[in-house]
Amino acid sequence: MMEIEKTARRKQCILDAVVQALEQHDYRKLTIEDVALRAGVAKSTIYRWWKHKSDLVFEAFKAYTASVFEMDVEQSLQYNLEQQLLKLAKALDHQVGRALLVVMAEHREAAGEFFQQYLLPRREATRKLIQVAIQRGEICENYPFELMLDSVYAPIHYQIIFFNKIPDADYIHDLVTLVLAPIQITKIQVQA
Repeated sequence: MMEIEKTARRKQCILDAVVQALEQHDYRKLTIEDVALRAGVAKSTIYRWWKHKSDLVFEAFKAYTASVFEMDVEQSLQYNLEQQLLKLAKALDHQVGRALLVVMAEHREAAGEFFQQYLLPRREATRKLIQVAIQRGEICENYPFELMLDSVYAPIHYQIIFFNKIPDADYIHDLVTLVLAPIQITKIQVQA
């Protein structure tokens, strides 16, 4: 048990060093040597767990956002999507988030792993929330929800990557309202 705790502390120290390094310079200047020096470990220790600096960034982003994207099934789909997008925008605006965007643009394999390990489980959680919203009568059930999810998340990435702009609460509210408008069930529809 002691060895497991020691390993976990060492890994966290390395991930903290990644964040510290990215606070001082961008992803392209990030080196394993710098991270090892900041963490007080040998480079071989880092390479034991991560094969490339892109893996370090991915792991640091996961640690940074570990509890950020929790959903509240007691709240509406609109509320949850808005909260999730606000948190996503904030996470991607952080140095680790910006580094992650570079990694995904430059390393297709890393982007695929990020999608499989990180985005897909969150997308699945959102699908479950959509099912809850259907059961509660918030939205209709016949709709291309995969396209809807793409339509909700893509503009956040687009704003950050192409315009170097972090979407604010008003932008996110308008985006979610626009995307949900075709599927929301109004009181008039319920009474009919």
